[in-house]
Amino acid sequence: MTTEGWHAARAAGLGSVVDLRNGVEVGRTAEHPVIDEAACRGLEVVSAPTEDPDDPAFLAECGPWLDHPRSWTPNMERYPEKFAVVFSAVADATGGVLVHCAGGRDRTGMVCSLLLLLAGVETEAIVDNYESGFRGAAAHRGHGLGYDPATGEWTTVGDQEWSPAELDAALTDRRPVLEKWVNATDAAAYLTAGGLDDRRVERLQDLLRPTRDSRRVAGAE
Repeated sequence: MTTEGWHAARAAGLGSVVDLRNGVEVGRTAEHPVIDEAACRGLEVVSAPTEDPDDPAFLAECGPWLDHPRSWTPNMERYPEKFAVVFSAVADATGGVLVHCAGGRDRTGMVCSLLLLLAGVETEAIVDNYESGFRGAAAHRGHGLGYDPATGEWTTVGDQEWSPAELDAALTDRRPVLEKWVNATDAAAYLTAGGLDDRRVERLQDLLRPTRDSRRVAGAE
């Protein structure tokens, strides 16, 4: 984001940023625009990676499926405490919250899908939301980094845009996997088992599910 973008986000009520990127990605700053530090002054930025790129077990399980919902279940099972940090940061935030990773569709999609599950959103709507985000990030194919299971190394990946046919095929492959994940996941139970206290779970649900009164006021406005 540029300085102008950060000022616009602050004006819209942004108060916190939850950064899901791992340490390898955070260190890659050459492509970032130079911004006026004043634009982000006062923002709370929480580093909350959902993975460990140096963990051989994670790479064996998830490496071949990065950027695919097939990696979500093993990722969540391996690092429940990391997800508890993410959701604690969202629950404790003041004002609007920006959650992001490197490309904005996989880890961000996973976290936002968990939030939607907490809100009681229907399966089809969660899958549609993921698809919308995936299509919106279609210019970022590989996010600049990729994992090669054959060599066990992180590699630089060209940022090539998906063709319409490739994008449709990718989503056709992902939709049934995501539907299965949604139907098999109890977000509240998972987060509680990972260390997120009941107060924060309830706060997230309250924030995500407006009361009848708040809906009426919003509609009147």
